Amino acid sequence: MEKSLNDLPIRAKEDEDPVGLDAAKSTTPKEELFPRLNYLQDEESSEQVIPDEELLDIAWKYKWLALLCVCAFPLGQNWTDSALGPLKATLRTELSIDNTQYDLANRAGAIINSFWPIIGGIMLDFYGVNIVTLACTSLICAGAVVAALAANTGIWRMLVGGHIMMGFGTAVLDSAQHKLFYHWFGVSGLALAFGLESAVARTVKLVSGMTTIPIKNNTGWYGWSFWIPAALCAFSLIVNIVYVLWERTVVPKRYRLTGTRAAAIAKTQRRPDFKALLALPWAFWMLPMTQILQSEAAGAFGNSATDLITMRGYEEDVAAFTANAQNILPIVLTPFIGLAVDRWGFRFHLTALAPLLWITACALIGWSDVHPLLSVVFASFAGMINSFPFQVTIPLLVRDQSKLGTAFGVWRSFNNSGSTIMSIAYGRMQDETEDGGYANVLKTGIAFKAWAFCLGLGYIYMDRRYLGKGMSMGESQRTRLEEELMESDPDHPLVARPVSKRVTWTALVELTCMVIVAWTLFIYYVL
Repeated sequence: MEKSLNDLPIRAKEDEDPVGLDAAKSTTPKEELFPRLNYLQDEESSEQVIPDEELLDIAWKYKWLALLCVCAFPLGQNWTDSALGPLKATLRTELSIDNTQYDLANRAGAIINSFWPIIGGIMLDFYGVNIVTLACTSLICAGAVVAALAANTGIWRMLVGGHIMMGFGTAVLDSAQHKLFYHWFGVSGLALAFGLESAVARTVKLVSGMTTIPIKNNTGWYGWSFWIPAALCAFSLIVNIVYVLWERTVVPKRYRLTGTRAAAIAKTQRRPDFKALLALPWAFWMLPMTQILQSEAAGAFGNSATDLITMRGYEEDVAAFTANAQNILPIVLTPFIGLAVDRWGFRFHLTALAPLLWITACALIGWSDVHPLLSVVFASFAGMINSFPFQVTIPLLVRDQSKLGTAFGVWRSFNNSGSTIMSIAYGRMQDETEDGGYANVLKTGIAFKAWAFCLGLGYIYMDRRYLGKGMSMGESQRTRLEEELMESDPDHPLVARPVSKRVTWTALVELTCMVIVAWTLFIYYVL
């Protein structure tokens, strides 16, 4: 039964203001507290671009073609990421490296993206997606070629360098995809678009993970597992060029997504505004501030699944096949989960469920005699809902297309800083464990995911108390209530997105500390 306005939670009392919202309201203009999607001006026309509320009128022939192209942007990157895990033992032998050095190569892109997504996200909002995505796919293609050359030369630092180059494009490209999905499908179709994109990415990772060892065995050289994704990266660059030409020549001008550069040129400002960081609402900052180190906590199982299964006595090709089976279920089920989230909501409830599944997967693979496939199944379900709720929640918390690239850039910076720190820590734990085992790694991952479960419960409480239960509602119900509240009660927590300086600066200090720690560890172990 749908809730009425009277059923929604009232605003927090003044003495229960956890993040200084009342202070923010007294100092922040109303248009900044409750940002709506901006009307953007096309650079070559005075015609206004359709706001998000009307984007559902875009013809589906444009939506599907855009979705097809955008999903193809990271094909080569996804293949490379999935190929490294099965090749962990091979790389240790061929490149004469230890577990820590392998993890450095595996997470080399993440260290660059400890700060770059914020800069790239601001550029993305300012210049628009076309020029930024072309730069990203070009960098990824060049980095993939350098990484592939490492297999020819046997220089592991060249592999690190290639992944660093790819890293410059990867995170910003991810933010660009989110921005494009939000533009083409609006909030109501966002979960479906993310679900379909995730299914495509999982399919590529599945094929890559399952074919990496057979390619090495049948060709007699592991290097082909790097040159194949390099070719796919070149294909992605071509698709990107085709998309830009199609979007600029075929798509009607009123449906095109432009950056704030058009509006800036109309005024006097001609540079990106880094103050956008300070304009993000406290509700958004809540997520990256509390999810520190969680992005790689699941890596205790996910990134080393093949090696874990091999240590239990299985052949390398069988272990790789079994480990990558965790990508099968998400291919089929993720789009349906997206539809379910659009229909019924409960976004934060999924963030509480995923850690429990990760804990089960780690416990089964580490301390039971059951077949590894069972733990892979649990890991598959966990991976399916691990980051998905955050991806579809952030646009609802930001509620401003012109700041969305910046928001996703911040999110990626927090994630990549934490991933670098945890990946290096896992490598050192394994090197210092007897026989190079994973006992300490798995215990650490379980501890972090236990805390993640508590965080999920905390998000549910914050949603009910301070966000008007908007993250728990289905899309149709939430949209209807928001339309009513915008006219009758714009201060209601369901529609208000105030900025808290205290929260913003605390988050920025936290991010700065994480970036410093990540870079210190990376430089120390790579030299």
